Amino acid sequence: MKKRWYLLMMAAGLLLCAVSIRFFQQLPRPVFALMAAGGSVLVGGTLGSLLCRGIQIHDPVLVQADKAQHDERNTMICEKAAARAARIMQGTVLYFGMAYARFLDLPAWITWALLALCLAWGLLEWGFTLWYRHRM
Repeated sequence: MKKRWYLLMMAAGLLLCAVSIRFFQQLPRPVFALMAAGGSVLVGGTLGSLLCRGIQIHDPVLVQADKAQHDERNTMICEKAAARAARIMQGTVLYFGMAYARFLDLPAWITWALLALCLAWGLLEWGFTLWYRHRM
């Protein structure tokens, strides 16, 4: 198991906590609170992730479940389902957003923003399709 990333994040969290405690009097209270909270979250989250990874590596049932979750067929199914859900949500946002904007007399920029969002989404989807066709 690679621990370098975890150790770097834990060191950054400890550094943030140490700096916030060392310069408690000189720092404004919001800056102190953000630094202390951010450092605590980094240390706690990294330690928790490291412990969970250690437990997962030594449990054969979890190792098998992880392999099954990341196999090629399952990944393809999940990506196809996500693409289908995105298309449905895109149509729903476009249709109901424009309907509400028209019937509630909302500003025209909301309708245009929804249209631009869906157009950008479609262009991004088209670009990714061309890119993946080229790569595969």
